[in-house]
Amino acid sequence: MTELLTLAVVLTPGGDPTGPKYYPPVYVPAEAPFGYLYQPAVDLHPLPRPPAAPYTPQPGDVILMSDRDPLFFVLHRLARTGMPAHSGIVVTIPDGRLGLLESGFSFSGWTRLTPLDYALNLYKGNLWVRPRTVPLSPEQDRRLTEFALMADGKKYDLLKYARQLTLFRARNPIVTRFAGKPVGPGQEYICVQVVLEALVYIGAVDARTARPSATYSQDLFYDRSRNPYIDRHPPLATGGWGEPRLWTPLPGTALRGRDRPQPPLPWPGAGGAYLVQPLPNGIGQPPTPTVVGYLPPEPYPVQAVKYPPQPVGFFDRPYRLFGRR
Repeated sequence: MTELLTLAVVLTPGGDPTGPKYYPPVYVPAEAPFGYLYQPAVDLHPLPRPPAAPYTPQPGDVILMSDRDPLFFVLHRLARTGMPAHSGIVVTIPDGRLGLLESGFSFSGWTRLTPLDYALNLYKGNLWVRPRTVPLSPEQDRRLTEFALMADGKKYDLLKYARQLTLFRARNPIVTRFAGKPVGPGQEYICVQVVLEALVYIGAVDARTARPSATYSQDLFYDRSRNPYIDRHPPLATGGWGEPRLWTPLPGTALRGRDRPQPPLPWPGAGGAYLVQPLPNGIGQPPTPTVVGYLPPEPYPVQAVKYPPQPVGFFDRPYRLFGRR
């Protein structure tokens, strides 16, 4: 256990958590700041299935993320899971805009509430959206914002993350019925935990069966789980969310975030892009992503319409040998 905790500490990203390493400049497409969604498909291959439609986000949408970073690939295998391994939830920011609440923002050790257009275009991997099919009530929307503000700025729960690599975890099939229950607002969380804690807080997920710290992002993608208890009680399958839909910033593209054009490279989109630069807010405070310029579209087509194959292995799918549904 001590060795695993040491490993987790060593592997935690260092540096200023409000600096340019975690808040770099990004392009936000002018024609569709929130990007595009494709047809629903419970499939981890990032294959655009047309027609594409501009993403119209709403509070309660669940964002599922997958990045084949070698370091986290190894850690996820040790935890007996795979893609997608990160998640966040769309929230109304007090100023009326939409933001993304996620623990482990930009691979940092913090929970952040970030403007949604910036957060989506910042991510280095592939994204899928499970959109709300039933809008949240005004009271649920208010409580979701309330929860997000209490979570924003909290540290990532490193100890709980380290436990995911051991048998001493709520994910252990023997103890999940009794462990991993909701802990309420204002705590430290790991990535999928903050999503489910928020949904429990607003009453969109049953608190009696939810196990936020025993659930993985992969469980939210498939509505299936390697854990028998969670397989019987999939939190997003009770209604209110559609199937996963691949997200991209440009129609027809399936490139990972790190493979898309980044400032100062040309932007291939027809409508050009806004250059968003996080501006400092003071020592220790996260910067504010701010539009500082506009980049017109490149006058010639840029080859960005590709489907980059990626392996989808054993741990990237839930097996059904012990499933009870």
